[in-house]
Amino acid sequence: MKGNFLKSGFTLVEVIVILFIMSMGLVGILGLIVQNIQSQSYNKSNLIAYQLAQEGIELIRRVRDSNWRASLPYDDKLAAGQYYMDYEDAAPNAYNPAMVEQIIMGKNAANFYIHDTTATATPFSRLITIQTIDDHSFRVDSSITWAEHGRNYVYDLETILYNWR
Repeated sequence: MKGNFLKSGFTLVEVIVILFIMSMGLVGILGLIVQNIQSQSYNKSNLIAYQLAQEGIELIRRVRDSNWRASLPYDDKLAAGQYYMDYEDAAPNAYNPAMVEQIIMGKNAANFYIHDTTATATPFSRLITIQTIDDHSFRVDSSITWAEHGRNYVYDLETILYNWR
């Protein structure tokens, strides 16, 4: 018996086309996963930068308020200039641009961010700038910089502190 038997199955071309379509879909999905991981990392760093910038502002506000409590001029130890300061400091420390390592932040044993080269390194640096506006107010700018995924980022937070006493 001779006859034509129909064979069902896929041809080689059909298999190659299906594999190509599936691989394009997987490449797209993997691209989205990588982008999501990078976005998550940036968002985390941006949140930390915001909190460090806010802390810089609050540290200068604490000095102003301490001056009032000690019956000192509100801007004592707060002259115009660039500074770095930690939660342990009673007053801001003058920044020397020749010593960039002064503003690099690390984490101490208690997991607090501090300006200390012996602390565990982090990508963040904080510089606090004070500008006198008039006899009753000054501007405070807390600037955080960091590098991530080959890009440099800056987060600036600014406020004006007044002598409202």
